[in-house]
Amino acid sequence: MTIKKLAAILGLSHSTVSRALNGHPAISQSTKESVIQAAKKYGYIPNSAAQVLRNATSGAFGVIIPDIQNDFFISVTNAIAREAGKRSWQMILAITEDQPDTEYNALRRMMAASVDGIIIAPSANPLPETQELITRTHAVQLLRRHKSIQAPLIAIDDRYGISLATGHLLTLGHTRIGYIGSSTDLSTGFERLQGFLQHFSGHGQAGLKDVIHIGPPQAEFGFDAFKRIMNADHPPSALVLGSPRYAMGVLLAAKALDIRIPEHLSVVAYGDVPWGGLLDMKLTTIVLPEKEMTDACVDMIRHIMDGELTFTPDEFIHSTENQLFTPRLAPGDSTRAFTSLKQC
Repeated sequence: MTIKKLAAILGLSHSTVSRALNGHPAISQSTKESVIQAAKKYGYIPNSAAQVLRNATSGAFGVIIPDIQNDFFISVTNAIAREAGKRSWQMILAITEDQPDTEYNALRRMMAASVDGIIIAPSANPLPETQELITRTHAVQLLRRHKSIQAPLIAIDDRYGISLATGHLLTLGHTRIGYIGSSTDLSTGFERLQGFLQHFSGHGQAGLKDVIHIGPPQAEFGFDAFKRIMNADHPPSALVLGSPRYAMGVLLAAKALDIRIPEHLSVVAYGDVPWGGLLDMKLTTIVLPEKEMTDACVDMIRHIMDGELTFTPDEFIHSTENQLFTPRLAPGDSTRAFTSLKQC
């Protein structure tokens, strides 16, 4: 999409569209707004930036993530920023809060700034404009995969990780196991839930409905979900947490209900709990391969920024393999063998 094509679509002169996009005072506000909306709709990028994307490197790259409260995203972003500082690269960071409009606007601004590549953790419902823009640059999906995004993936084998946690509890003799996980609209939430459910037959899954709760990865949700699970007619003897953010809420709720871990309930957390060292016990956790993923992200950016990837974005999509990293189980004090005594 060029400025001339945009002008033809709008039935305006080339100069009018150019002035509208640059906020010229001689152009009416209504015309400016219509031009800006059309530019967004058709994915217009200033020609100078598009030329740079095609023919040179800018020394800048973008990182688009949902938030900076997630420990994983903090670790990866810090590592990438350190590498950028060493090599005099410019890193442009955007926080989307999983809002598709914010995601698109961040991507568009980065493209206009002529970034050489982008690492993105996509939202659950990226806009069609986002999907199209990503095909114009060297983009990599981080942690999350969206089927509409044409870009290779660097992620954790979430299905295997939760399956490992569930299998550990089954090995200890637990058969009634609960699960608290994040939205299945995101690939991470979907894969983790499938990793839990794959250990139970269809009939067994139906019997677990009252001890499976899906919601936002927040301590407050973990607190409420735990209380609902443990107040079920047949509460579980063990629990899998699909995010480390649930741990605080779950432990507070357990204390409020006078449920002792692991005496009354065995618990496995997915991912490192930063404040775990403050507890009297060591949580059983699924350790995520954060360093391996961070190194993979840095390597990918290094290849892009150093000009080692000479092929087009479309060729990049088809020549770059997905990288899926394997988590591992770290047994702790929060799980133990099932006993036939009443759990709580």
